[in-house]
Amino acid sequence: MARRATYHHGDLRAALVQAALELVSANGVAGLSVAAAARRAGVSGAAPYRHFAGRAELLSAAATFAARQLSELMRDAVERVGQPATGGITPAVEVLAELTRVYVRYTLTHGAGFELIFADELQDFPDPPRRDATRELHDRLLFPALAVTGDPDDAGHLLRALVATAHGYAYLPRSGFMRGFDTGSARVADEAAEAVRTLARAAAGSPPDGHGGD
Repeated sequence: MARRATYHHGDLRAALVQAALELVSANGVAGLSVAAAARRAGVSGAAPYRHFAGRAELLSAAATFAARQLSELMRDAVERVGQPATGGITPAVEVLAELTRVYVRYTLTHGAGFELIFADELQDFPDPPRRDATRELHDRLLFPALAVTGDPDDAGHLLRALVATAHGYAYLPRSGFMRGFDTGSARVADEAAEAVRTLARAAAGSPPDGHGGD
């Protein structure tokens, strides 16, 4: 991979995090190494260790950055749609649909999503900022799911279905299955949002067209 001049004096940590995000986008979580991040940032192999003890710490910083970025986008989406706690289940359903749209667009744009933010290898890695960022992101999805179902267990089931649907749509354009179809981010995100809308209405006991049950 060619070296590129991304490092600016005093901002090495940010440059390395950006390099890590780009490597994960290109090669997946397993494709990240400290050495590769250093090469991509255009610094020596020893330079990253002034900021990160090793790969896990760099990966955790990248996951934290992505979680915060995605959470901010989701916060803005909820503000556009309206709070789900009032007006029956319909606002909460629409919030979930919009959050799905945001996630799919984010993942298509950045090349990585929950597989980075909630990477298995980080589950036992102590990093309070990442823990707080991922918890906030999880709660942005959980609260409208609770508003739809009214039950924590049912909300968890709906949330898993939402994530599976959103994540699947986010990566579907990379497969040959989508050959010949419109794989633009807006179209794919809209289809994912509609699928989650149907799931949420079913979880709330509403007819598929959204009438009744409010």
